Amino acid sequence: MKKTIAILLEILPIVSAPLAYLLVISDYNSPLIRAVIGITFLIAFLGFVFFLIGRKLAKGDKVVRILGIIDCIATLFIVAIYVIAIFNFGL
Repeated sequence: MKKTIAILLEILPIVSAPLAYLLVISDYNSPLIRAVIGITFLIAFLGFVFFLIGRKLAKGDKVVRILGIIDCIATLFIVAIYVIAIFNFGL
């Protein structure tokens, strides 16, 4: 049971990062879409937290370790998007 919960928690940032990126570059613009973008960015940015929670729940499981690495990559992806946005605005 703990392994399943750990895997589901680890999948959240992995799905949130590309979803946030796709919603940002899409032509859709509504308050609901903006709220979803904010939530998905936050979940993807906190991928390292989900990595730590997954490691705590399923100590040495190989799938959880691999998903944890991808969680950290999702966090780096969101940080890279923010860096690109800062450079784009010329700050």
